Amino acid sequence: MLKNLKTSIYLMIPKHHKADNQWDLLIFTQSWPPTVCKVWSDKPNHSCNLPSPEHWSIHGIWPTKLGTMGPSFCNKTWLFDPEQVRPIENTLEDMWINVEKETSLYSLWAHEWSKHGTCAAQLEQLNSEFKYFSKGLEFINDYTMTNILNEAGITPSDNKEYKITDFHNAINSKLGVNPAIECRKSKGKQYIVELRICFKKDLTITDCDGIVREVSVGNLRILSNCDTSKGIIYEYNAKPPQRILLQLYRLTNLIQWLTL
Repeated sequence: MLKNLKTSIYLMIPKHHKADNQWDLLIFTQSWPPTVCKVWSDKPNHSCNLPSPEHWSIHGIWPTKLGTMGPSFCNKTWLFDPEQVRPIENTLEDMWINVEKETSLYSLWAHEWSKHGTCAAQLEQLNSEFKYFSKGLEFINDYTMTNILNEAGITPSDNKEYKITDFHNAINSKLGVNPAIECRKSKGKQYIVELRICFKKDLTITDCDGIVREVSVGNLRILSNCDTSKGIIYEYNAKPPQRILLQLYRLTNLIQWLTL
C-alpha cells in the first residue's frame, strides 16, 4: 500500500519539476572586474564602477548537474530581500561587485540569489540569503584568485600575455584540483574573465571535471572555453573610481531600490 502511494505521488510530480532541483556540484565563480567592464563597455552607452585596489570578485555560487547547465530559478517566489544581507552589505559591496554602472547596486545579488541561491538552498549551509552570500565571502577569503595567481607570479600586466596552462597550473598546484577557466574576446583580443573551482555537497573542494567542455594543451585536458591558439591578457583596471563618487552611486541605488 505504501509503495503504491509513493508511486502515485511520484507520478503526480511533473518531471521537469523533479529535474529542475537536481544537481551534483557547486561552482564557485570569481570574475576579473576589468574584463567584465571591458565586455560591458563594448556595448553603446555602458560604463563601469571598478574596485580599487583591483582584486578578483565573486560572481556567484552555482549548483550544477554534471554534463549540463543548471538547475536555475528553483523557487521563483523566493525574491531577494536586501534587508537579509544588511549585516554583511559593506563587505559584499567590496567583494561581490556589480561593475555595470547602468544597473542597480542590488541587481547582481538579486539575480544570483533568484537564479542560483534558491537552488543551492536545498543545503542547510546555504538555505537562506544570509547563509548563501556569507558562504561566498567565506569562499573568497579562503580561495581568492588574487592571492593564488600572485603566488604563482601571475599578475596583471599591460604588455604581457599568459598561456592557459599558467592559470590552470597555478590553481591546480595550490589547491590540488582542476579549475575551469573562462575567457572573453574584445576587439580581437582574448582576456581572462572568470576562474571557477568546485565543491561537493558537503562543501569539500573537488575537481570541476564534467561541468564544461575541455580543450587539449599538449598532454593536458583543461576545462575552458579559451582559444588555446591565442595568448590571454590579464590587464590592470583602466580607471579606478573616486571613492566619493562610488559612495554617491551606492546611496542613489539604495534609494531607487527602496522606492520600487
